[in-house]
Amino acid sequence: MMLQLLSLTLAYDDTRFFGSVMFTDTDYPDEAPPTVLIDHTDEPPWFQLTNVDPNAQDPTAPAIVEADRIMQFILRYTPDRIGRTAADFPQP
Repeated sequence: MMLQLLSLTLAYDDTRFFGSVMFTDTDYPDEAPPTVLIDHTDEPPWFQLTNVDPNAQDPTAPAIVEADRIMQFILRYTPDRIGRTAADFPQP
């Protein structure tokens, strides 16, 4: 499965956020795009991911893996957007 980012939407308030990330699967361009919902949590990693496809909730599902990578990147560089600091996002 080869995913390409199609859309990323995040809405923030002072300490919380929610959104979604959609991908295009280049192997199956005519199928519905893999979509992952993003929600804030109060403990690390500070977000929860839910695949819209009920059969693809496994944390190793390609859309979940890619959404996790994107969120780790965004929050590592903008922790203040959710009331955190860089220390909450250690570098791998």
